[in-house]
Amino acid sequence: MEEKEYVAVPEAESEGTAADTNEANQPREPENAAEEVTPDENALQEEINRLKEQVAAYYDQYLRSLAEVDNVRKRALREKEEYLKFASVPIIQKLLPVMDDLERALTMSESSRDYDALYRGLQMIGKRMQDIIEGEGVQVIEALGKPFDPQFHQPLMVESSTEHPENTVIEELQKGYILHGKVIRPSLVKVSN
Repeated sequence: MEEKEYVAVPEAESEGTAADTNEANQPREPENAAEEVTPDENALQEEINRLKEQVAAYYDQYLRSLAEVDNVRKRALREKEEYLKFASVPIIQKLLPVMDDLERALTMSESSRDYDALYRGLQMIGKRMQDIIEGEGVQVIEALGKPFDPQFHQPLMVESSTEHPENTVIEELQKGYILHGKVIRPSLVKVSN
C-alpha cells in the first residue's frame, strides 16, 4: 500500500473558495513514487526479508526433524524384529539339556532293554521339563473336579453322570497351561451332563 502525502496549505494561500480548500487538503501523489522510498518502507522490507530467512531456517529444521523421526522409527522396527527373532533363545538353551537327556535315555534303552531304568529316567526328564516351564512362569490349569469354564477348558466329550454335578470336569484328557495370567493352551476335558 502506498502512503499518500498530505501537504498543509498556508493561510495566505487559502483565501479561495471552499472547493479550492478541499482540493488543497486532498492527499497528493508524490511525483516520483517509484524512486522515493521512505525509511518505514525500508524497515518493513528488511523485516520481511528477515522473516523469510527465519521461515526457511524453520522449514529446514522441520525437514531434518521429519527425517530423524523416520530414521528412529525404522531403527526401532529393526531392533524389534531382531529381538523377536532371538527372544526364544533363553528358553531353548534351557530345553537343550532335556533333549540331550532324552537322547541318552533312548540310546541306553536300545542296548540294555532295562525298562525300569528307562521309566525312572523319563520321570526325571519330565520333572526337569516341568521345573523349566514353571521357572518361566507357566502354570498348569487345575481342571479335574472343577466346574466347566470355557475360558480354561475345551470340552472333547460330554458324558452323563450321576456321580458328578452337571457341567463338572470328570476327566482331563490333556493338561492346559497359563502364562502370566493368559491361557496359552486350554485343558482338553470330558464334562458331565
